[in-house]
Amino acid sequence: MAKTLSQKSSFRLFLWGMVLVPFAVIFDVILDAVLFSDGSIQEQLFSPTTQEVAIRLLFSTFILAAIYLGIHYLAKTSQKEAALLSRVQDLSLVRQDIEEFHENLSRQLRQTSASLTSTVELLQAQCSNDFDEKTLFFMENVYNCSSKLNEQLDINQALKELTCGEPHREKTRLDFLAKKVVEELQQKYPDRELEFKIQPWLSDWCDQKMLRLIIHNLFRNAIDFIPAERKGRIELGMFNRNGQKVFFVRDNGTGYSDAQAKRLFDAFRDNSLDVELPKDAIILANARRVISRHNGQIWAEGIEGSGGTVFFTCNTPT
Repeated sequence: MAKTLSQKSSFRLFLWGMVLVPFAVIFDVILDAVLFSDGSIQEQLFSPTTQEVAIRLLFSTFILAAIYLGIHYLAKTSQKEAALLSRVQDLSLVRQDIEEFHENLSRQLRQTSASLTSTVELLQAQCSNDFDEKTLFFMENVYNCSSKLNEQLDINQALKELTCGEPHREKTRLDFLAKKVVEELQQKYPDRELEFKIQPWLSDWCDQKMLRLIIHNLFRNAIDFIPAERKGRIELGMFNRNGQKVFFVRDNGTGYSDAQAKRLFDAFRDNSLDVELPKDAIILANARRVISRHNGQIWAEGIEGSGGTVFFTCNTPT
């Protein structure tokens, strides 16, 4: 294992000690001879008095003691550094194992989902006339669940790639990103009557890819809160608070209580306790992860029966 910083510092301190002790003795000799006129330098160096020898030995002992204490302290620090490095290596191995497990699980889920989708498509194409309405309804549910699983796997993969490094901050027009997301969602929900209102000239310094994912997730969350039979109105806007830009996504959905708003971003919330909330809790949990990469904040406010609003910032105030 490579030497730690403390081990290198201890070696340097020892070398400095070997230099300082004779230098301190010579300095004392010159001081006694020149400043105190106590004989010549030669006499002080080769014929010192007993008192002068004692003073120099005491001074040298003090220097050596200080060096010893410094080396002892650095040795203890070196042990702590070595233990910390060992833990870092262990964590790196654990992280690698988790990433490999994630990749393997995602691959298996994707293969299973693809098999389900292709099987249902074949059944619908070749045997749909042989099934009753109830069977066709169940087959459609299986197909929709499989499609949703594929979509979520794609989102998780994109999120993993985006959050591996630091955000690439650049001047980003959020209104442009939102318009592209709206086009995708209108194609995905052709049967829904959805009206999007996007405030123009929305911009901030942020990672463009990450913010696009946030807007997509927040719009999807808003759609999930709006009943299918209701005309949906979703708004993206911004206001300034104490010199900081605060963005928001507002909807006219079913809303939620203050207690439910605190649980919206919990990926592992108990859906049995929040039957009114959308079942797909991972949407807002992913948004929170991306916002945290920007050192920002995200929170929700709502009124039961009167819609809700999700607020977020891209960075902390400076």
